[in-house]
Amino acid sequence: FDDRESLTVAMQGVSGLFALTTPFEAGVDAEIRQGRAIVAAARQARVPHLVFSSVAGADQYTGVPHFDSKAVIESEIVTAGVPYTILGPTYFFDNALGGADRILAGVLELPLSSDRPLQQLARPDLGAFAAEVFAQPDRYLNKRIELASDAPTPLQMATALSGALGRPVRYEPVPLDAIGNPDMHAMWEFLNGPGYQVDITALHDAHPHLSWTSFADWAGHAFGAAS
Repeated sequence: FDDRESLTVAMQGVSGLFALTTPFEAGVDAEIRQGRAIVAAARQARVPHLVFSSVAGADQYTGVPHFDSKAVIESEIVTAGVPYTILGPTYFFDNALGGADRILAGVLELPLSSDRPLQQLARPDLGAFAAEVFAQPDRYLNKRIELASDAPTPLQMATALSGALGRPVRYEPVPLDAIGNPDMHAMWEFLNGPGYQVDITALHDAHPHLSWTSFADWAGHAFGAAS
């Protein structure tokens, strides 16, 4: 994604481009370089519609490194003159899979109060929404839209996981100070503070034809086979 020339070649003749950058391989500076190369290539190739997967809250200037890097890329997109739509996913359901061994052992752990809702998104819902954007580009042109499928509390997540596994899963909060990675610590500090601000009811009412996934349904699919 750092190679603007190869990106430009790849973008020739496309009707649309879906782009996702990542800081989790080489850091946030590398992610910004990726974004700038993608935007420059899209402009040079005259891509008719760039759909960028950012993150919900990036426009809040949260101080979370991997949010702020995407905010820089969003700004580059807006000023580049390329027709765009920015999608802002919230926390992904699939992040729970990072603690799958503990969940299978009967414990869900998060650095979050047990009764605090956490707005989350199913990856297929992101895909379905992006497909709709490409199918109706004029409706979404030059807009920024944040996405969430559900907002369960950790206790509700544990209950759903218990149902999926057919055996109890209890919730154990992790102290925020135990999160040693500075980026992840900042993210959980944000999620314990202002958090995501998606109006889920309005979003789903505006797009009732999309099959918004509940956390319980996701858990049944992800962990049901392990019960």
